[in-house]
Amino acid sequence: MARIKERRSLPPLNALRAFEAVARSLSFTRAAEELLVTQSAVSRQVKNLEDILGVALLRRKANLELTDEGKRLLPVLTDAFDRIDVVVAGFKRQSKKPPLTLSLPPTFARRMFLPIFPEFQKQHPDLEIRIETPPVNVDFRNSGHDLAIFFGEVDAQGTAGAEMIVDLLMSDQFTPLASPSLIQEAKWPDLGTMLAKAQLLHIRQGNDPWYDWRLFARQTGLTTARVERGLVLETADQAVQSAANGGGVAIADPRLFQEEIAQKRLAPVFDVSVNSGRHYYLVSRAEEIEIPRIAAFRAWVTRHFADS
Repeated sequence: MARIKERRSLPPLNALRAFEAVARSLSFTRAAEELLVTQSAVSRQVKNLEDILGVALLRRKANLELTDEGKRLLPVLTDAFDRIDVVVAGFKRQSKKPPLTLSLPPTFARRMFLPIFPEFQKQHPDLEIRIETPPVNVDFRNSGHDLAIFFGEVDAQGTAGAEMIVDLLMSDQFTPLASPSLIQEAKWPDLGTMLAKAQLLHIRQGNDPWYDWRLFARQTGLTTARVERGLVLETADQAVQSAANGGGVAIADPRLFQEEIAQKRLAPVFDVSVNSGRHYYLVSRAEEIEIPRIAAFRAWVTRHFADS
């Protein structure tokens, strides 16, 4: 029968680490910087260790000095911590890092995110990344994604709870967009005439395909305009492509369609823009934001959109 080893009666690990750091540098300040804690915390840990052992390990004079007991303990601790460090580093080299998994809105992913994403990849070349673009916001509480970018109201699907972190990236804006040739041909004198006569291109929003144009009409004071007509499409991409081909007037955020605007396939019909009340925002779990791959992506994407 195997002999059960008696339980080790070791002092707290934090106290041993604090003493080892102080003893190597003979400085509470440098030890605190190394351990990323305050100088007073290091001093308390060392004092607690001395109380537990019943011996003085340091002479606190103008310059710190090790006592005989401190000199005996230091090399043992340094060797033990060095050996632990070697083994743990080996585990890290052998282990396969988990991938960064993201969920993004399809139009936002193609138009805003993927063109800038190589910058993040260059900064993290060894990180495997998996991107999904579901047609609706995922149930992030129960999904396996590390982070998600949502489109909608900030409290959509209850993600703004205490256990979730929500970072606003970009607020959505409405602008009527059409092909320059259609704008030139139609010569609408004002917004009211455009709303009354243009072929309106709608993007389906759940069970309300007319929502976006009705909101635009209200916010521009054209509450009597009849906008419940025209062509209903599934995505902003489809609506804007139809508009670029002369099929009517779409309503969308022009920042997502800079390529068509630069190529003069698409242009704002009037110099007017209103807030849709919806946003693109990053959602992460509070208990996971310090995981390196998640922290790195969150810092990068929030910084990019803060600067844009």
